[in-house]
Amino acid sequence: MSETNEPPAGTPASARVVVGVDGSPHSLRALDRATDEANRRGAELEVLCGTVPARRSVVPETDADRERMRQATREVAENGAERARERVPGLTVIATGASEPAADALVRASRTADLTVVGTRGHGGFRGLLLGSVSLRLAAHAAGPLMVVRGEVPEAGATPGETVVGLKRAGELEPVEFAFRSARDTGSTLWVVHAWTYPMLPGVSKRLSPKEPTEETRSAERLLEQTVAPFHDRYPDVQVSAEQHQGSAAEQLIKLSETADLIVLGARRDHRRLGLQVSPVVNAVLQHAKCSVALIPVP
Repeated sequence: MSETNEPPAGTPASARVVVGVDGSPHSLRALDRATDEANRRGAELEVLCGTVPARRSVVPETDADRERMRQATREVAENGAERARERVPGLTVIATGASEPAADALVRASRTADLTVVGTRGHGGFRGLLLGSVSLRLAAHAAGPLMVVRGEVPEAGATPGETVVGLKRAGELEPVEFAFRSARDTGSTLWVVHAWTYPMLPGVSKRLSPKEPTEETRSAERLLEQTVAPFHDRYPDVQVSAEQHQGSAAEQLIKLSETADLIVLGARRDHRRLGLQVSPVVNAVLQHAKCSVALIPVP
C-alpha cells in the first residue's frame, strides 16, 4: 500500500484515530478505512478490542473466564494492528485490548481521539440487523467525530467517490469543515446539500402547497452560498457543488449515498427520557446509506 504521508498543515502532533475491531468482516473493513484515514491525517492509529458485555446466567463468571476474555481481546487487537501495518508500512499503530465492554471503551477513547471509526455491526447481535448495538451507542454518545463504515473500502489509487455534507441550519459549520477537509485529502468532489419542506397543516395529511414556491427556494440558496463562501479560500483545490432540495432530507441523502464515498452529518444529540438519542434523519441515514457516514458533534 502507499507510504505514510506527512501530517497535513495544521494537524496536531498527537493526532490519533481509534478503530473498534472484533475480528468480524464489518470491523475489518472499518479497520482498513481507519488505517487509510490515519495515513492521510499523519496520525497514529489505535486498534481497540473490548470485551463482550456479561450476560445473565446461573453460572457465575470466574477469574479464569475474565482472563481468557482479556487474552482474546489482546489477540484480536494485535492481529488488527498487524493488518494495519501491512496496509500502510511505517504507520504508527497501537494495539489495545480493553477489559471493559467495547462500546464503553470506544466512548471513552472518543474523548481524546480526532476520529473514532466503527463498522456497522460485529459478531454479536441478531442476523439481519442493519446497525449493531455498539455502532448505535457510539452514534449517540461519542464525544468527537465518528465514522460508521458501510460498503466496501476503496482500493488505493481508485477514483474517489463524492463527499456529501448535509446542511441542516445556519451556523453549523463543524460538519462542513470536516467535509471540506475530507474532500481535500481524498481528492473527491464535495456536494453541500440542504433539504427543506413546507409545514404541515393541523389535521391535514398533505403539506402546505405554497403560493410563492421560489421564496423558500431563494432562502435555501442563500443559506448554502453564505455557508460555503468562507471555505473557498481555505480549500481552493476542492471542487464544490451546492444543492437545495424540497423534500425529505433522509431520502435525498440516502439517494446520494449510492455514488458517494462519505456522507457527513452534524450530530446534535438530544437528552430525552430514554437517554441520549440521535435525530430521525441521522438514524435513517446510518441505517440505510450505501456508503460510510461521518457524524460530527455540533453545539
